[in-house]
Amino acid sequence: MFNIKQLATHLYRQYELITCINMLEPWERKLINGFFLVVLALVFFSSCWYLPNYMQTLMEFITPLAWSSQSGNAAYVAQKMGTS
Repeated sequence: MFNIKQLATHLYRQYELITCINMLEPWERKLINGFFLVVLALVFFSSCWYLPNYMQTLMEFITPLAWSSQSGNAAYVAQKMGTS
């Protein structure tokens, strides 16, 4: 059975080897890891913030009969998609 700490250490070492940051100095590693974490956080935030709206628009476009209670459904979907 794997220990969580050993597994995390193993995965971090693999990450270092794959990205070749094991050849850098410690302050350079911290800088690269910080940049990577900021990019990852921004991707996660934008996915949580914008993806639900895109999925709703996609569902309205794919299944227009289920959303037919709105007047002017085609114009509404076109406006949501930005192709008005």
